[in-house]
Amino acid sequence: MKRLLLIVGLLLTVMVIGYLLGPTAQTDAVRNETFSLDPDLVKLEQSIAQSEQSLKLRPDNEARVVWADSRQKVKTPYSIVYIPGFSATWAEGDPIHKQIAQRFGCNLYLARTAEHGVDSPEAMRELTPSRYAASAERALAIGKALGDKVIVMGTSAGGMLTLYLAAHHPEIDGLILYSPCIAVANPALKLVTKPWGKQILDQVFGGEYVKNTHYSGGRERYWSPQYHTNGLITLQTMLDEFMTPDQFAKVKQPVFMGYYYKDEAHQDQVVSVPAMLEMFDELGTPTAKKVKKDFPDAGEHVIASHFTSGDLAGVYQATETFMKDVLKMPIVPVATELTIRQTEK
Repeated sequence: MKRLLLIVGLLLTVMVIGYLLGPTAQTDAVRNETFSLDPDLVKLEQSIAQSEQSLKLRPDNEARVVWADSRQKVKTPYSIVYIPGFSATWAEGDPIHKQIAQRFGCNLYLARTAEHGVDSPEAMRELTPSRYAASAERALAIGKALGDKVIVMGTSAGGMLTLYLAAHHPEIDGLILYSPCIAVANPALKLVTKPWGKQILDQVFGGEYVKNTHYSGGRERYWSPQYHTNGLITLQTMLDEFMTPDQFAKVKQPVFMGYYYKDEAHQDQVVSVPAMLEMFDELGTPTAKKVKKDFPDAGEHVIASHFTSGDLAGVYQATETFMKDVLKMPIVPVATELTIRQTEK
């Protein structure tokens, strides 16, 4: 019997060592990035458009500037940078980001993160944490060019990137987080950054690609229908490194967090609500400057898009209230045709 137990123990030891010594995905380290932008805002807009046009993107997925006043493309007191979530582009926050920007007279930058919106089945094969973070840094730099103060708004993994930026840039004026991805709802994704992670992914998806076949109603235009599983490894790597208590403690800015939760059976099935709530409590933001709100009627993970949300009015109103009451931002009256004509005289 002792001999049998010894053999079993040795076999288990060999298996554990074999697992720990297995292949692990190698990723490049995130670096501090600086960006040189044209101070002429019209030329900046043109350079953004030219850069986007040089890539093979799916139609209407390009990054863009939405001006507070398209007749006068000038810097506004506040700008908003919108960062979409994993596999998505600007429509993930539409129309809320545009409505809020218009309400408060903000220039709005609709960012496109690295490898997103690409018209290729190989999308995200080359995505790395460094490139992913750098695309968020560039979006913030553009936001600073567009406004004296910057509000960063993000959905899902865009919320993760928003928190990453906030921890490294205390000059950001405020954060709006819609269903931020602090951890995915399925804890199994944490395995992909461990030994044999890529091999596990390949077994789960039957190859190196994730295929989304459930999108309908035009949504497939703005969310990648197929992407390389390397993107998931990059996402989890960012979560492992930056969605941690020490990073949350560095976030001091005012924060609004909205998410879908009705009850245990009806809640966000994409990202973890408990992880969001734990993060919220660990933020360095003063209690009076942070607001969290559940939206039980949203019905979906993506709460700020007309493609998915069942409570756009509620999400808009709660966001507007936060910006008025916590950020103390003044509402800008919408100009009528009469006042425009009078101004132009």
